[in-house]
Amino acid sequence: MEGFHPDRRNFIKLCTVAGITLFAAPALWQLGNARQVKAIGESLNWRGAGQDPAFRTDGIAKVTGQKIFGRDFRARDMPGWQQQQHYALILRCDRVERRFNGVDWSQIPTDAQPYATITAQTLADKKVKLPPFYGEAMLLPEGSSPHYYGHAVAILLFDDFEKYATAKQALQFNPRVIRYGEQTPPFERDPYASWRIIRVEGPQGPTGEDLYSPLQDGLFFPSYRDRKAEWPTTADQSGSVSERGIFYAQEIRNQIRSEAASGNWHLVRGEYHTQIVDPMMMEPEAANVWLDRAQQTLHVVITSQSPQDFQELAAQLIAESTFSGEIKNIVVHSSVVGGGFGAKDHSIFPYYGLVAGLFGTAPVRLPNNRFEQFQAGLKRHPFHMRNTLAIDKKSGKFQALIAEMQVDGGGRQNFSPSVSMVGASAIQSIYYLPRNDISSVANQSMNVDSGSMRGYGTLQTMSAMEMMVNQAAEELGIDPIELRLRNAFQTGWRNTQGAIPQVSVRYRELLERAREHPIWRERAERKKAFERDNPGQLFGTGYAIATKDYGTGAAAPSTAIQFDAKGRLVMAIEFMEMGTGVGTSQSMLLEEILGRAADHCELGEVDAWHALQQFQTESPYTMSQQHQDQMSRDPLWTPVTAMASSASMSSYFQSHATQRAAEILFQHSLLPVARRLWKRPELDRQQVQWREGSLHCADLPPLTLAQLAAEAHRNGDITGVMVHGFNRWEWAEADFDVNGEQATWRIDGLALRRGGSAEKVRADEYQVQKRTGVRYPGTALNNAMVTYYAPTAALVEVAVNPGTGEVKIHGLQNYMDCGRPIVRQLVEGQIEGGVAMGIGHALYEVLPPLGEGGGNGTWNLNRYQVPLAKHVPVWRQQHEILPPESEQDPHKGIAEVVMIPIVPALAEAIYQATGKRFTDTPITPEKLRRALNPQIL
Repeated sequence: MEGFHPDRRNFIKLCTVAGITLFAAPALWQLGNARQVKAIGESLNWRGAGQDPAFRTDGIAKVTGQKIFGRDFRARDMPGWQQQQHYALILRCDRVERRFNGVDWSQIPTDAQPYATITAQTLADKKVKLPPFYGEAMLLPEGSSPHYYGHAVAILLFDDFEKYATAKQALQFNPRVIRYGEQTPPFERDPYASWRIIRVEGPQGPTGEDLYSPLQDGLFFPSYRDRKAEWPTTADQSGSVSERGIFYAQEIRNQIRSEAASGNWHLVRGEYHTQIVDPMMMEPEAANVWLDRAQQTLHVVITSQSPQDFQELAAQLIAESTFSGEIKNIVVHSSVVGGGFGAKDHSIFPYYGLVAGLFGTAPVRLPNNRFEQFQAGLKRHPFHMRNTLAIDKKSGKFQALIAEMQVDGGGRQNFSPSVSMVGASAIQSIYYLPRNDISSVANQSMNVDSGSMRGYGTLQTMSAMEMMVNQAAEELGIDPIELRLRNAFQTGWRNTQGAIPQVSVRYRELLERAREHPIWRERAERKKAFERDNPGQLFGTGYAIATKDYGTGAAAPSTAIQFDAKGRLVMAIEFMEMGTGVGTSQSMLLEEILGRAADHCELGEVDAWHALQQFQTESPYTMSQQHQDQMSRDPLWTPVTAMASSASMSSYFQSHATQRAAEILFQHSLLPVARRLWKRPELDRQQVQWREGSLHCADLPPLTLAQLAAEAHRNGDITGVMVHGFNRWEWAEADFDVNGEQATWRIDGLALRRGGSAEKVRADEYQVQKRTGVRYPGTALNNAMVTYYAPTAALVEVAVNPGTGEVKIHGLQNYMDCGRPIVRQLVEGQIEGGVAMGIGHALYEVLPPLGEGGGNGTWNLNRYQVPLAKHVPVWRQQHEILPPESEQDPHKGIAEVVMIPIVPALAEAIYQATGKRFTDTPITPEKLRRALNPQIL
């Protein structure tokens, strides 16, 4: 392919933003070395003959080297690109207490000089600014104080690898490169966000109307003074939202003091700290960018979980700069990202790659090495929590929770507002609380940015809650699982926001199963036996349970499914592959509705959804009901056009779109075709069923998908369906006219195809079907914060060496409710990965804050301890997945939740072994050794 030609089949128009046309290229692993990889379904049968697939759809590509990560691509691998590869290097501040006085360029060897240097002045001259989401000062101006450790000051461009490597070796750990001036006060700004969740149940209890709650009454916010949140103080039961909230908050505190003083309530108070954690994805971030000036086209290879968002923001960045006249097209190659755990979702990194490419004279590659990823990559937010849990002494029932959280967001805001909100809404965990006052403030600091890393605030807050419950059980003399059973939330009850979850909860079942397990039932005897047989070793058992929300409250999945005249099924989704096997699971979903799995599933699709012609306006989280009602009159408007691959969104939200597309394709294409071939126009859906890949109806001859597809193509019937959905803790529902039939589905966008092949899903082959009516969930549901939950629990046995502080996991039993699993083996893989991540957070992984941490640029795996095979109970862990209650059970998102109970379960097991209770993570060997040997200095 010579150059870029927008009319070529391989590049399909997506949309136009600020006068710049956006294009999405095919998946990079299909473009590698300018060859098309043959679809897996045409070579080996990944599906196999059993109930479960023989292997993942990308299994062959992985083992044969065809699955290549985005950071592996060079200019020579990209068809039509200029072949010479240039390189970029970012210089970053490793100090913050002194003014940045420029760069000592003499530190660069004479034979390794860059051909271009990009500074803040360079960006200002070209009017290049970050999208507002990422803040200001992309490159720190000379004379300014660094905002945070790792603040970038310059980008250097090199025209060959030898110069780049030589310069990098000379500069990366060189303290003389960046010049620092006089001491300056730390950079400060107001908190990124503050939240207050106050609820008091009404006289009718958990299922009745509340006296006060965010869902019922709304939210209110503080003012800021001296960079701290100041909540309103006026209390009035009949006043405004804030006055009523403060009234009930004071009532909660007064009641706690009164009941505790009278001896009726037992209080558990504590401070809890969690650490900064690096995501440690296998592939550090990278970008490769080429500005083809002859074609006025910018080509971008990124490793992002949110390529759709990047496309639009990149276009806006360019449109507002002086480059706007030089660039008419942007082509984004969204590739296999090599893991992310959320940290490649809305990362700032791709924009540095974009800027490097704008100033380059050839394709420019910007790759983080591991030192740079530690210095600049998104981290897990550290939380500092002060909690009080009030419990009725007679009944053991929880009466009230007060929680005050300070969340460290680092130097750029990123997702800190929503992480702090989700963490606050999650602290309830599996328990019912009749009263709560939960506040959470996301603060700016000079630490490295924190973002949407796996757990999203819930790991931090639910770990603290479980530690409190374990402590309460001991202090009240109640079995820890029994205490949990007395307080377990039930289906139909209200959460701390006053919302009723949209899924049934099976917390009691998980608790009952754990209570009967030998690890728990025989824990006292097992401790005695182990310590008898292993003198000097300490043994303990811990239990914890958690339930995590999945989704964002603004889910917007899209799916397209199509078949050719031979019955080959191809589908496309917008979700990226990050190791979860989403292509396999989404392909498998078609079996129940269309008779067999998809032959191929295109992942990370961006361009095809243009066929839906949808547009969005204001933020779905802040728009008014009036705005939503007004915009809903336009049949092509939607609150959100696309969603990132994050927040455990695939199994439930992406599956919803896939199932709706398959149902529409069957109902309005395959079933009418079957009626025609069987000459039974009266047949309805309940009279037919798929068996062994063929459609059956009583004693009529079975019809294969190939027969049905051939007739559909011959007759001009529908051969492809594309849908878009929207979920704000409930699904939108819309009406459509298809082939003269009125139908209502839980989607808000629809496009149909007739004829065509089974190749890549293309926007220009689909025709939009404008809806005739729509009903979106009310904007007030934003105050619900979460309504979808998936629980998991863990029993852990540990052996502690008091001399070294080493903790060995002797046994581990995991329990999970994931609803109706799509592919059980993929769920099991996520369980195993989640266990390892929980162990890392609980026992090993930590980055110190500020100058000693990752932002100083000296951290790598030689200093950062991740759990190794010897730390994970590979052969001593079991799991139990609850069978679904019915075939209508939803598929629940579980990628993040598995690790959460591992942390407090380990903390409790360590306490039961040593008598030392820890409320800060990680509980490192050194910390444990010193606690057990206080004479050590």
